[in-house]
Amino acid sequence: NANNLQTETNGSFWHGDIISGKDFIVLTEGIGQVTTLPLAAQYQRCSLSVEELCSDKNNPHKYDAHCWVPRSDVEPKTTPSQGFSSQASWHPGNRAHQSESRKAALTILTGLKNALQIWENAIDETGFPLAESYWHIGDTYKSVQETLTTYINGPGKGTSECEKHFEKFGFERVCRMTMHGMSEFTPVNLGGANSLHAHIKPALNGWVPAQTAVSVYSGIDILPVSWKIPATEVDVHAIAIATTYKKPQIDQMYGDEGSDEDDDGDAENSRSLRSNTIQQHQPLERAADRNTLSDEVVPGIGWGIFSEALSEVTGYCDGSAMSLDCHREKNNNCLLSGHNDGRNTISGDGLSGWLVVQIPKLKEGMIFARMEWWHPRDDWYLTEGWTEVNNGSRSLGTPIPWPDDVFIDLAVNGEIVSTWDKAQFDSINVAISYNEAFYKFLDDEDFIQNEEGEPVEFGLRIRSESDPRMAGLSLTHVYYA
Repeated sequence: NANNLQTETNGSFWHGDIISGKDFIVLTEGIGQVTTLPLAAQYQRCSLSVEELCSDKNNPHKYDAHCWVPRSDVEPKTTPSQGFSSQASWHPGNRAHQSESRKAALTILTGLKNALQIWENAIDETGFPLAESYWHIGDTYKSVQETLTTYINGPGKGTSECEKHFEKFGFERVCRMTMHGMSEFTPVNLGGANSLHAHIKPALNGWVPAQTAVSVYSGIDILPVSWKIPATEVDVHAIAIATTYKKPQIDQMYGDEGSDEDDDGDAENSRSLRSNTIQQHQPLERAADRNTLSDEVVPGIGWGIFSEALSEVTGYCDGSAMSLDCHREKNNNCLLSGHNDGRNTISGDGLSGWLVVQIPKLKEGMIFARMEWWHPRDDWYLTEGWTEVNNGSRSLGTPIPWPDDVFIDLAVNGEIVSTWDKAQFDSINVAISYNEAFYKFLDDEDFIQNEEGEPVEFGLRIRSESDPRMAGLSLTHVYYA
């Protein structure tokens, strides 16, 4: 918590707490009275006599979701649903989200106002241009991180809440280092650039798992008329975009067109994150290289992306306003939801061969992953009809067990470093929380001798002679330090 971090960083940690704030909202006391309240305050806090108007269950005012607004330029491929499916009683609802987002926005605006005042005072005192120390805070972050690292690896070692929890699973060391990760779940920081599939080493024939779904449409959505702010109410969005500046004359649209002659390449490198961060490797004809049951760590051609229904990624998915086209796949029956929630996996089975993940930089000798061992089972599409390696849904119910002769081989830089049999895997298959289990692939502080760290290739293979298609495995996240 914040108090612990204040101790662990010697008081240098910056933090803020956004309180509930419900007590400050005017009471809704009845159907007639509520219409006299500001729109954003309606049905937020009810008196006991009309408590059902603000309750989590059977509250007709909690949600106002729409899945589609008819438009002349786009025709959905799937009939839009009449309501969004995740409107559960335990979810906050759009009014609560609006209230929380406005509190966060006001906090940020207050901070910006104070920062601008500091800048103005600094320019008055030291002149223009403003010294970089006033608007670069990287050194501050670095100082806080170094102070924290020194404490948790010194006098505070073994005392943090993180270590107390993870030591039960043998993962306490991860609490004392800077971790990095990649994920096939969405949203994910930097979108496809931090996905698992973007770091998979291609097979000899070029095969690599890839997102190939395309968006039904692009650009902004047309919003429902019911969301229009009445003329008598405060329109926060209209205020935020209001300006007295003239429309710029330059073309600020991102695209894939070539750059001007004086472009040194930087513009091309930064062009359109949304369209370029997801690698679009097309599946090639699978080669007849089947000899991967040897100890040679060669990327296999039987690993691919498993997508849940409505979870195919079609664009940039980082949870921000940049991810408009994240899940606009053809099977989505609620395109207007704009949600980024997706639980795709990198999946394979006992015929898939080696999965080789390229770790950008390993310093602390730590690699572990979140896996879903319960699927696939005898239904992985990439190995359908195969009888030899390389061809020579998310289910939380009762999982189908692996064959008894299953083995998982782990390799680093082309060398097998460990092999788990079924009994060994079962001994570490312990959830740290609901549906969350981590599996340690490498934990060796002396593995990397270079203080700056170095790239590493990590390999995983699952195999079974008796029933290889029943020996399925899926990865969702890989973490490393």
